[in-house]
Amino acid sequence: MDSESEPTERRTRLAQLWAALWSAIMGRLTPRKVHVRVRRSGAPTADLPMLPPPGGVIPSQRTEEARARRSLGQPPAPSLVQDPETVGVQPPWEGGAVAPSTDVETVRPHLMGALFDIQDACESPADYAFLNRLIRMLSLDQLDLPPFPDVAWQLDTLLRLGDPPLVRVVKIVRREPALVRRVWTQACSAFYARPPNSLDHAVARIGFDALWRIGMSACVHSEVFRVRGFQDQADAVRRHGIVTADVAAWLSGKKLGSVYLAGLLHEVGKLVVYRAASTTTAVGLPDRELVDRVAAEVHPSIGVLVAHAWKLGEETAAGVGFYNHPEQAPDPFRATARQVQVANIATHTATLSREGQDCGGLMTLLEFQGLEFDVARTIGKAHEILDGMEQQPDGADQPVLDVVE
Repeated sequence: MDSESEPTERRTRLAQLWAALWSAIMGRLTPRKVHVRVRRSGAPTADLPMLPPPGGVIPSQRTEEARARRSLGQPPAPSLVQDPETVGVQPPWEGGAVAPSTDVETVRPHLMGALFDIQDACESPADYAFLNRLIRMLSLDQLDLPPFPDVAWQLDTLLRLGDPPLVRVVKIVRREPALVRRVWTQACSAFYARPPNSLDHAVARIGFDALWRIGMSACVHSEVFRVRGFQDQADAVRRHGIVTADVAAWLSGKKLGSVYLAGLLHEVGKLVVYRAASTTTAVGLPDRELVDRVAAEVHPSIGVLVAHAWKLGEETAAGVGFYNHPEQAPDPFRATARQVQVANIATHTATLSREGQDCGGLMTLLEFQGLEFDVARTIGKAHEILDGMEQQPDGADQPVLDVVE
């Protein structure tokens, strides 16, 4: 009996031992359960049972270090940044005046009558003397201005032939030192890696179209418009005219011609007013508010007289005289006046936006009727031209090579 039960008990213990061993083996092969605890920050942390953290490191610290390692090399998350506030200003083109006609015989008497009315209301000797100088200046056929630069006309005649020889073009440019200086300054722009090594190289670099525009703009750089006491205003008019001219020419699709000249000279009447206001006499300078008011009211009419005095043509005179109200322009030149008006608004909009000011030009151009154009590209074109002007070096600091022949 005992001999039979002993093998049975041994087999039972052996089976129990194998069962325990098998359970231990299977327990090691079974994956451990991971307990995830979600915190309010949204970052899960894993607590692994039976595995204590390394010595000296607590679980929270280990998690923060891991998160920091994952964030290395990653760009910061985007965030909303409030744009600087813009200051609303009165649109410079609102209430703009218009010439009564493009005919000199109509414009001059109308202009004289308006100036005499203003003069009658003057109270100070300086203001009265200013109006007197302006009236005397405008009573002359040439407006007491120098003739349109001969070099500009010669360039215009030569460049309109198509593709003239570079040698002939450079020969004309060399005749006018001021023109050489402006050509050299543009050729030394930051757009180019190094300055040109000769005047021929400078002319070839900027191209004939840019040369024509520089030559035509020589009229507004005349010494007669170096005006004591109003030089900042005169410089602003010149700068605004150059940008407006480029934008207007871009809108028209014609790099050369009357549209560019109309944009360039659309405020030239203000330069004539500033010249009359500048004086070294004992009575002194006139009231600045009066000068600005006169310039705003009569500059389109004066511009028509200037265009005829310089023999720039009827289309240029119409663009200058009617750019504030193109619907009043003669039918053949209404498109020119509209292009100058759009260019003028776009230039004001771009210029003021760089100073953190909003003049409402975007909405005005979006609602503009009578001319098809891309508003965003037009304002962008004005910014592009302003960028180019800002990147041009000071001509006085640039050595000009090969100027004298």
